[in-house]
Amino acid sequence: MAKLSDAAIVGVYQTKQGILTDKTQPSVWWECVRGACEDAGLSVGDIDGLINDGPDGVGLRDMMPAPGLAELLGHPIRFHARNIVGAASSAAGVNLAAYAVAHGLAEVVVVASAVAGQARGYGSANRDEAVATMAKLSGPYEYVYGTTRVSDYATLAMRHQYEYGTTAEQLAEIAVAQRHGATLHPLSVNGYRGDITVEDVVTSRMIADPLHLLDCCAINQGGGAYIVTSADHARSLGRHAPIAVLGYGEGHNHIDPNAIESLTEFQGAKVSADTAFGMAGVSRDDINVAGISDHFTIGVLLGLEDAGFCKKGEGGSFVDKGGTSLTGRLPTNTSGGFLSFSHAGMCGIFTLIELVDQLRGDAGERQVKDASLAFFNGVGGAQQAHAAAILGRV
Repeated sequence: MAKLSDAAIVGVYQTKQGILTDKTQPSVWWECVRGACEDAGLSVGDIDGLINDGPDGVGLRDMMPAPGLAELLGHPIRFHARNIVGAASSAAGVNLAAYAVAHGLAEVVVVASAVAGQARGYGSANRDEAVATMAKLSGPYEYVYGTTRVSDYATLAMRHQYEYGTTAEQLAEIAVAQRHGATLHPLSVNGYRGDITVEDVVTSRMIADPLHLLDCCAINQGGGAYIVTSADHARSLGRHAPIAVLGYGEGHNHIDPNAIESLTEFQGAKVSADTAFGMAGVSRDDINVAGISDHFTIGVLLGLEDAGFCKKGEGGSFVDKGGTSLTGRLPTNTSGGFLSFSHAGMCGIFTLIELVDQLRGDAGERQVKDASLAFFNGVGGAQQAHAAAILGRV
């Protein structure tokens, strides 16, 4: 019987993250795809599967990206699928890519995300325009009253503080650890700014109480891609250790925040993690490195708790004193995450790529010693949709 682990991530690529208004979205998409193919030892012509969007999101090419890509490649695309897990969609596409390869529906599948040029709305290089667009991503019955994505997460953070005594300093520890990782990644959007301290975070401008400026993700442009093929094919290429999806799960729990019983515990996140760990047959203690969606610092804390790395309410003590740093109990978002590496487009793809680099042993100064198993958590919206994966070398 075919298994997800019969497929493997074999190539990855990322652009420098920042403002890419001098490039078009299709040119960045192709740069990422070519780079991932080159990293794998494959050619672009080998691609016969596509997950999510292609290189041009206009008209029919947006509605049917696979025929558009097939036309450009000069041969049929054998498999195309889309999944919707918000910002985690591209990373969560690894499940569909692995499924297609493991079941013989495609041999080489590409997943890419690119935001560049004069993009409008969420992908805009204009901060005010991007913020205005993101404000409408709040609950459908709330944003008309002025709620925003940051106020959504601020509500979750405030409730967690109220119920469990979590402190602003503990949330700040997450931002501090991730900024250090970004300083060690040459492509990061904030690494050049240097390290920050807990004091820097808690004295930065208040955005939505209790979240300060440095508790919040970046708004920028950038691109990334990964290639999935069969594990046997990946081994034959001999470029890198193949990285398999050992387990995967999703959980979707609400749209309207008023429809959930708790603002500190999200069953979708728990379901997705439990499914992934159950499929992989490993425990939380086996995980060496993690990537957890961090649109805001509170997201990491919630993700650790809901995935079972600590009990509900103990996230603050878990992250305290560098718990998620490169030398902490669970190194998390080692490239800087959304807070300091990149929050461009379907930004979960960068979380996934960093885990691949870690498992390959290619993370340079960020490398976690003896990393062999990784946990991925992707979040769409304000904890509304969740994806989880266990990755490992095969």
